[in-house]
Amino acid sequence: MPPAVTVEAGQCDLLLVSYLGIDFRNKGERVYRLLDSTLVFRGNLPRVGQTLKYDISIDRFVHNGDTTLFFFSYKCYADGELILELHDACAGFFSAAELETPIGVVMTDKEKAERAALPKGYFKPLAYTDKNHLTAEDLELLAQGRPGDVFGPDHAQDPGINPALRLPVEKLRMVDEVTIDRKGGPRGLGTLSAVKNLQPDAWYFECHFPDDPVLAGSLVAEGAVQLLQIYLLHQGMHLTLPDAAFQCVTDTPIEVQVRGQITQKHTQIRYEVEVMELTLLPRATVIADVLIYIGDLPVIRMKNLGLQVREKPGTPYRPEAGGIPQFLGRRNRSGEAAMINEMHLAHAAKGDLDIAMGPEFEVYRTSRAPYIPNGAFQFVDRVMSLKGTRGDLGPGSEMVTEYDSPADAWYYEENSYPHMPNAVYMESSLQAAIFLGYYLGATLKNTDEQYAIRNLDGRATLVKDIDLRGKTIRHHSRLLMTSAVTGAVLQNFSYELSADGEVFYTGESLFGYFSDAALANQVGLDNGKYVAPWIETNEVDPAKVRRIELPEGAPAFTDPSGGHLHLPGGRYALVDRVDLVEDGGRHGRGYLHGHRAIRPDEWYFDCHFHRDPVMPGSLGVEAILQAMRLYVIEENLAEGFERPRFAMATGVEMSWKYRGQILRHDKELSFDVHVKEVRREEGRLLVIADAELSKPGLRIYELTDVAIEVRSTEA
Repeated sequence: MPPAVTVEAGQCDLLLVSYLGIDFRNKGERVYRLLDSTLVFRGNLPRVGQTLKYDISIDRFVHNGDTTLFFFSYKCYADGELILELHDACAGFFSAAELETPIGVVMTDKEKAERAALPKGYFKPLAYTDKNHLTAEDLELLAQGRPGDVFGPDHAQDPGINPALRLPVEKLRMVDEVTIDRKGGPRGLGTLSAVKNLQPDAWYFECHFPDDPVLAGSLVAEGAVQLLQIYLLHQGMHLTLPDAAFQCVTDTPIEVQVRGQITQKHTQIRYEVEVMELTLLPRATVIADVLIYIGDLPVIRMKNLGLQVREKPGTPYRPEAGGIPQFLGRRNRSGEAAMINEMHLAHAAKGDLDIAMGPEFEVYRTSRAPYIPNGAFQFVDRVMSLKGTRGDLGPGSEMVTEYDSPADAWYYEENSYPHMPNAVYMESSLQAAIFLGYYLGATLKNTDEQYAIRNLDGRATLVKDIDLRGKTIRHHSRLLMTSAVTGAVLQNFSYELSADGEVFYTGESLFGYFSDAALANQVGLDNGKYVAPWIETNEVDPAKVRRIELPEGAPAFTDPSGGHLHLPGGRYALVDRVDLVEDGGRHGRGYLHGHRAIRPDEWYFDCHFHRDPVMPGSLGVEAILQAMRLYVIEENLAEGFERPRFAMATGVEMSWKYRGQILRHDKELSFDVHVKEVRREEGRLLVIADAELSKPGLRIYELTDVAIEVRSTEA
């Protein structure tokens, strides 16, 4: 049953107030209009054959002259199961004169301020499309269940998959034309603008009400629901399940205000939808605020209207025991069937681990367990294949995973050049590798222990620097070793990353699953001893120390000589200040001592990891790379390059060792960079260094052969 009919079937508030004798007061001179209500869905929408029961109560009456308001509520049961509640509903009886001058929906100053203060959200569509304007013909195709014909082949699914994910037929369709901006709105999660052209002799006027034709508010709400259905399809959310239906979000109050009537004299209404939440948890979900206009007057407002793509009862939605599922409806851009998809990986990052990996992981529903990074710092989307058996942690198991890198990703926009930064290479490869071991059951032999994931060692080489914007990165991870020790499980992996069949990044890394006790006893790289930075242990002439300040909120540091080199900004602004000694360091080729204040509300703590916030090691590496870029700019090393740009260094194997982490309460980090080679080759400048990073009192990272390049933009 459509939401409109489910809500409208609670019409007996009008029957009840009539039974009580309201007509003796109104004397046929006033008509019924709903003003306010709060709806809360408690279960699935009704299905064919069910019987609905509405328990309706009028709570009180208020009289103001000849005008009567009454306040009511109801509960709706489908075959005895509570599925819908209506709270705080207010309706009244009004004269024609009162209805002729609607005040419209008024937004208070407080509401405007709250809206302006909303934080920006982040969501990556499961499939991208350039189709952002939908005509009536497009909507008819969506009613036929053909999203691939509207939004493009990446939105298509196999015949017979998701037959219910379609718009209603034309009679019930309450929108005729739709325009979408997926980055619009106060949260940057999307806006939809749509119109419905009204016909004075249409069925919706003839049946509501006799001798008082007015468009039912429930049908207006149905148009809003249809816009959310369109947006879920536009974002590729239907790709997460094989046999799903649109369902209203449960247990979220939907606030409705009506401040004007829509009658036969009106030829069009306009919807303005602002998406407030877009997530894959617990299922593909959109929640939005909606304003409906007559001309320029907003007459109806709905807040927190939510819709989900949810599996039908009894249909598969997660991996089965052993981790190998039935086909769950998702194919990649090449048409290859995915084993598990973005919805499952979202659960692996911040949801229910059994939905991500199968029933063996239900044990973690009541205890803390490791998660992969989430949100803006999650860089693995799908598992394509697994060669291995759950519970067998011996060497040789392999997993193929994928990550779609959006052309407009935040890390391209905020990097010093719109190519993928080092942190994303590192994180994407490491997240894919660790997921292989976790999926095989690295923690299942001791589920009483609450583990945390940490990367310990690694080495990686950028084989080729290619433009990955808009491409799918394919990870091939292989388990090399598993070793259980007291309070920890260690696993080593090799991996290679490719795009369009071409390998561009290779590496090997060691991970550990650690108990709280093991993590509490960290001694860093120096067995708990404080090791002073080079600038303190060597008596450096202060005249040789050049301090460079990078204050928070300042524009990205650029080449003061007017060149094209600059530093990353936004979330990649990871250095506050650097002290540079031109001929300093262990190799006498240059030295940098950097500092960064750490705030407990840093963006990456919430992303890495859920319930276990630590600064990603890859961002510590990024801070060091940023300081090396400063070195190039300050020393004017790019002289002679035409339109120089920074790039990741190719053909240089970087290795790292982590023996600690930056936590929310750590007030700062510092690092030392020792330049050991500045190499000029045809078409590039290569700077190679060794580096280390410390938290207060403890040296925790060690990097060997960390490197950057400078190239001409045309190269």
